[in-house]
Amino acid sequence: MKGYAGIAFLVGLIPGLLGGLYLAWEIFPPPPGKSSPAELAAPYQELWIVLAAQADAVERDPVTLRRRLAALALPDLPERVAALAERGLLENWPSGIVQDLARAAQQLGARSPALVVILATPVPTRVPPSPTLIPTPTPSPTVTPTFSPSPAPSPTQESPLTPMSALVETMTPTPTPSVSQVIEQRPLCETSPLLRIEVLGPDGEGRSGVRLWVSGPRGMETLLTGLKPGMGKGYADVRMEPQGAYRLGIEGSEPVLAEVSARPCKLSEDQIGWTGWEIRVRLSR
Repeated sequence: MKGYAGIAFLVGLIPGLLGGLYLAWEIFPPPPGKSSPAELAAPYQELWIVLAAQADAVERDPVTLRRRLAALALPDLPERVAALAERGLLENWPSGIVQDLARAAQQLGARSPALVVILATPVPTRVPPSPTLIPTPTPSPTVTPTFSPSPAPSPTQESPLTPMSALVETMTPTPTPSVSQVIEQRPLCETSPLLRIEVLGPDGEGRSGVRLWVSGPRGMETLLTGLKPGMGKGYADVRMEPQGAYRLGIEGSEPVLAEVSARPCKLSEDQIGWTGWEIRVRLSR
């Protein structure tokens, strides 16, 4: 009897459950909520801004861009979009996304030196490599070796030894003008060490929009010159960690330009500081 009771219970439970779900979803559904993009969390609002900027890069319609972003109901919308573009630049986002955000911020009325530098920097394009043809080796005929008497070695005149100073002098590399190079590197003793870089063009003028990479304890960081116009068009800096070692280079295929570290130094008789650096780089082109 107990088995029949369990079966009867399941036979009644399943239709009742299905009927209740049907009533809740189809007959008496809950009223639609009044949700809007303004209720999204901050990371999803930033994603909304990025998608709107990318759509505007294709449509080129400022009215549609404003309507899409107005749904977020942000009081400081132009500044938020500009700040997101600068953050993408510092965090090394794809150049196309950063420029789409900067262009959208300008259309909304934002103005800053960083936006000018971002939009003036060309987006690098990747050229697919051409296929390399691998030649098929052809078998060469086998040659039977023939033995012939070896000629007697002729006496060679022993050359005099070259002095070590002459070797050092001939092995000293000369700077190549076709490669960017450091023209000045100066240490500074300070409480909060900074790595200050000034990039000059071949004419000696500061060059804005140059991408630099700095490798240190925090990993690889990307800098862009010209974001602080008060310090000069070719200026960029990054905070150094005490005892940290740093390498500096220009984004691309060029080698490391400088290697420095934040070492302890004496600011005064009773105060210890750390070594910051000023580095001036001259571009080859």
